[in-house]
Amino acid sequence: MNSLEERTQVYRIPIRPQYKRRKRPKKNNNFPKFILLIGIICAALFYFFNYQAETDFTAEKKSKTLNPIDLNFNFSPRRQNILLMGVDVATNSENPFKGNRSDTMLLISIAPYGKNINVISIPRDSKVYIAGKNKADKINHAFAFGGAKLAVRTVEETFGVKINNYLAISNEGVIKMIDTLGGLPIYIEKNMKYDDYSANLHINLKQGEHILTGRQTEGYLRFRHDSFGDIGRIRRQQWFFNALLERLKDPTVIVKIPELLKIIPEYIQTDLSAYDLAKYAGIAKNVDTSTIQIATIPGSPSTKGVISYWIIDPIRTQDLINKMVYRNKADVDYKDLNVGILYAASKEETASTLKQELEAKGIVNIKMQPTNSVSKDYIAVHNPDLAGEIINELKKTIPEIKDQHTIYDPIGINRTGKDFTIVISDL
Repeated sequence: MNSLEERTQVYRIPIRPQYKRRKRPKKNNNFPKFILLIGIICAALFYFFNYQAETDFTAEKKSKTLNPIDLNFNFSPRRQNILLMGVDVATNSENPFKGNRSDTMLLISIAPYGKNINVISIPRDSKVYIAGKNKADKINHAFAFGGAKLAVRTVEETFGVKINNYLAISNEGVIKMIDTLGGLPIYIEKNMKYDDYSANLHINLKQGEHILTGRQTEGYLRFRHDSFGDIGRIRRQQWFFNALLERLKDPTVIVKIPELLKIIPEYIQTDLSAYDLAKYAGIAKNVDTSTIQIATIPGSPSTKGVISYWIIDPIRTQDLINKMVYRNKADVDYKDLNVGILYAASKEETASTLKQELEAKGIVNIKMQPTNSVSKDYIAVHNPDLAGEIINELKKTIPEIKDQHTIYDPIGINRTGKDFTIVISDL
């Protein structure tokens, strides 16, 4: 902290009134970075849909008795928020959940009755006040200071959102998970080269389609040495999310789920019980992954001092929380939308057809822009007031975008339209 001006850039006041956390009975299970809970949910779905693991999910007890069951859970009528944390095992490798930082923080918000799922990435360098402390710090230090519980309190007090459950996974857990699944097919959007000998991190990835090993996947997720820095890294975590979901649908991978569930207890820490995981699996089978909305906490990198921070934008963050967590809606007419189509030069015909489809829906403000710098198909929403239902309705009626994933991007990476941009790559 170098000046009064810098101190005033700390995001401290909750967006919503804080919830008083209900004391839960102390659990005797220790079902120890899943970067995305959805992957675990899907894994549990395919496994628990046919088998029930009768175990207390402790790292010490690995034996399981398998019995067929039928998953038919009624999901909670209340909103459920889950904090996912990927733990960077740097300080304490023997106990990944003590003294290490949360390299990844994701807020998963599940609507009442499991109707839809939204995901908010919290940049690890976000400048906040750790719960119970009066000194500004990076939000990822909360886990190092007090584990998952302090990280949960810090997120609650910073954003005013009640966290119902948490789940943390070490990077070694991610490596073993991917290797168990037989690798991860994914498109690498650029060459990535970086070596950190002190952290034993070596990244050497080439642009193009690859099946990554677990160690290569770790490098892909942790790489941030480009013009976008940590925000680019968050975006790659979101591509990882999409690729992992597709991988878990592969019939050759489904048979490996029991083996996966035997491995992960050593690398995961959570307050979710076996029943909780099965419950989430029960709703996952009905979720269309293309409707899952993903966003990043808005802000900008700090330009002052020697410590790099992500300075949270309180107004845009308020809007994002209202939309993604509380599902606030605003009335938007198609004719009022300002839409961009960012397309690879080889996809001009596809882009023109898409423009005609949008015009048929009543959208008149459409900007077409060719580019050579896109490598993924997706829809980037820039207007926080734009209801997700509008995007999903367009997906249902326009074939060119029906399978595209939606990412909320108020920051404006690859922004062409004011309200949202449809990105069409040449893949």
